[in-house]
Amino acid sequence: MRERENPITMNTMAIYPAYHERYQSVILNQTGDHVFSKRSVKDLLDDVCMRNGASYDGRVKAVKHVLPYFRKTPVIISQDPYILAFPTMSPQHYECTWLFSSHIENFTHSNGKTFVHFKNGSMLEVSCSVKVLRTQMERASATLTYFSSDADLPPLIEEMPGPAIYSSMLPFNPEDPPPIQI
Repeated sequence: MRERENPITMNTMAIYPAYHERYQSVILNQTGDHVFSKRSVKDLLDDVCMRNGASYDGRVKAVKHVLPYFRKTPVIISQDPYILAFPTMSPQHYECTWLFSSHIENFTHSNGKTFVHFKNGSMLEVSCSVKVLRTQMERASATLTYFSSDADLPPLIEEMPGPAIYSSMLPFNPEDPPPIQI
């Protein structure tokens, strides 16, 4: 089986639908290159997420588990290096554009059109309001802060006091500490 190359990297600024008979999506890179793909936006995102240890759906579920973002949920595509993207509308909608937060400079609205301004000086017209984009950037920032900050997370396993020996082969002793219920 030939390995499929995924063009989503740290240099990816946006992914959006291609509106083309042969191509399904366009990847906009920091260099200004537009990479056309026969794969859908969702397929590209799922593939790169899987390469980094979890499915797209699993990453969305993880964010929804800890933050109240049940619609238009930002996704951490990779944690090393941190690559985070957010949708401009429902990901189920064909016109949904995914923006990669680390490349965004600002948003503007002019002549009835909304534009994303990237740090490299390029712009991309998107089908949503500046208010939605600002909300999505705030969500992306909060998501990145939560998942990149180990200091604020509670310990997964609490240390047991003093030395102890436990065995699954011995009957339970009522004087032992109660078992932890998960």
